[in-house]
Amino acid sequence: MGKRKQSSEIVHRLRSDYAYFASRCLYIQTTGGKRVLFILNEIQLLLEGIISDIKANGRPVRLVILKARREGISTWAAGRLYWHCTTQRNRHAGLITHEPDATAAVFGMIRRMYDYHPEVVRPSTRYNSTRKLDFNKPVGPGGLDSSIVVGTADKADFGSGQLFHYLHLSEVAKWSAGKAESVLTSVLQTVPKEADADAEVIFESTAKGLGGAFYDYYIMSRYKYEIYLDGGRPKFRCHVDDKADPDNQYSSVFIPWFAFDKYRNESHTLNVSDLTDNERVLMQTHNLELSHIAWRRRCISNDCKGSLDTFHQEYPGNDREAFLTSGRAVFDNVKVMALMETAQEPTEGRYEIATSTGEAQPNARGRLQVWANPWPGHSYVIGADVAEGLEHGDYSAAVVVHHITGQQVAQWHGHCDPDIFAHVLYWMGIYYNTAHLVPERNNHGMAVVMALTKTLLYPTAKIWTETHIEPPNRPLPRYGWLTTTASKPALIDNLIMEVREDTHGLVSRDIFLEMLTYVQDEQGRFGAQQGRHDDLIMAAAIAKYTRTKITLPASAGKTYTAPVNSSEAHF
Repeated sequence: MGKRKQSSEIVHRLRSDYAYFASRCLYIQTTGGKRVLFILNEIQLLLEGIISDIKANGRPVRLVILKARREGISTWAAGRLYWHCTTQRNRHAGLITHEPDATAAVFGMIRRMYDYHPEVVRPSTRYNSTRKLDFNKPVGPGGLDSSIVVGTADKADFGSGQLFHYLHLSEVAKWSAGKAESVLTSVLQTVPKEADADAEVIFESTAKGLGGAFYDYYIMSRYKYEIYLDGGRPKFRCHVDDKADPDNQYSSVFIPWFAFDKYRNESHTLNVSDLTDNERVLMQTHNLELSHIAWRRRCISNDCKGSLDTFHQEYPGNDREAFLTSGRAVFDNVKVMALMETAQEPTEGRYEIATSTGEAQPNARGRLQVWANPWPGHSYVIGADVAEGLEHGDYSAAVVVHHITGQQVAQWHGHCDPDIFAHVLYWMGIYYNTAHLVPERNNHGMAVVMALTKTLLYPTAKIWTETHIEPPNRPLPRYGWLTTTASKPALIDNLIMEVREDTHGLVSRDIFLEMLTYVQDEQGRFGAQQGRHDDLIMAAAIAKYTRTKITLPASAGKTYTAPVNSSEAHF
């Protein structure tokens, strides 16, 4: 009975403790080419602790892991899938990588785990192909009826019609920008949503610049796990991002290079007196030891060609370094990231506008965000970027700024048909003391301009007007702003200057997010990175530029001061 009880306890622990299972059943190949049992390192054990913390707090395991190089995260995640599916019945896992070679390599690692799995506890397989392990009896019923399927992120409908209890999404930042969103939309629907479901989704990736699906999932997660050193050992703590969507269940984890014990040089001869000012700050900020700094110096010199930027890219110490070093943006991203951190939610609320009456109804997710209500007698300017209105296309956007100070007081951002957007602009303009409207008239913008001037009869004196000379010599007004290859640089250069000099007056986190992925290509053209948007940037740039060109009302005078907030008028 004693041996039977002991055997039962071992089987139970193999099924319930991944670290224990890995140390006894999983074989991996080291960088030196040796086959060894998988003993979880300090980073991998830390992630096990984070998963336990997530479960203890009643949240589903939805992890977005931003990592440095060679910390063993992919091996840990793949092994965890294997553990689930070889110790439980009716469990299915999917693993997606960024390219075919990576898919083959990861599946080869899983195949090795199976090939050297101790025979006494190794499950039978029905299919053992280059893309799938099916844990069933070779013939007839029986077996675990569990499976692992692997694939590459070039198949938009991967997993369609299947059920995956566990997903490992590897190097997501490197997935094709044109397919990442559709792949994720498809595969995430395959995971059970029930609160008590035994399901896990693990994103893991090194960074590849700002923007993209991985960046979005990481930055928008509600639960933030921070890794820090305490007494030389890595630990974690969690805080809730109050600015994130309350319904967001994702947890982000950044793993800095110094949390990995191998990234030390214990044989160093470095003294405190040898440190640079920057190295001293690093040690104080992160509780580092001299062995960390010695390893860092050697890595920069030998593996990064002496480049600190390259080191930050490959071995970031914080998530800013990870994302910023490989990005090429128009705006100062360090400054923009700082602005994002201090951005406030709309202090006067969020609303949806009833376009037939102009009534603004409070809505926690409303497309209209208000930071300041109109001050009697003050003048405002509304810049607008017009989209086609398709649900999955670009957005239409309007940004309201104070005429004199340029301070942002409101914005509208969403999908709607151009004629409906004209009604939105009409009511926003009326509310902000019959504001100056500057709608872009390119493409679908012409429909907005026509509706404002011909149908809604907004005062044309308050709509941006450019004079066009028609033969023989007849000046005709053209309402709306025309963005061209000549006028767009003027708009963007002005906004770049205002951000650089801290005179921009912008408060919207949404605008700052767009700035992080706004780039200039090799031909000098401005625009959003592939798969990103710049609608709010354009609306803000139009408003900020044209407000200095629009004549102020005679009532302005020297007593014309702008409020921070007003309680005299409300939507």
